Amino acid sequence: MTVPAPSRIPSLQGLAGLVERATDGRLAAADIVDSPASLAALGVSSLALLRLADSLESEYGVLVDLGDRTLYTEGLAGLTARVRNLVAEGTP
Repeated sequence: MTVPAPSRIPSLQGLAGLVERATDGRLAAADIVDSPASLAALGVSSLALLRLADSLESEYGVLVDLGDRTLYTEGLAGLTARVRNLVAEGTP
């Protein structure tokens, strides 16, 4: 499988929108941006995390493995920093 090239620099708001979409709107992007809580603490399910990882690949051309603790233990700011690093490294 070929990983698409990043379409833009990941932003906090952009990732919040992806989380909102991955959770079918159960978490509003505006609420996620302002929260320091981890995605797990916000109630993001494992299925939603899988959907989020797929969206990150589609939108930014990076692979975030489900074993990456950033998905579970970090808030949106930490995840955004992780995705930015992956994009900068050119790591699929």
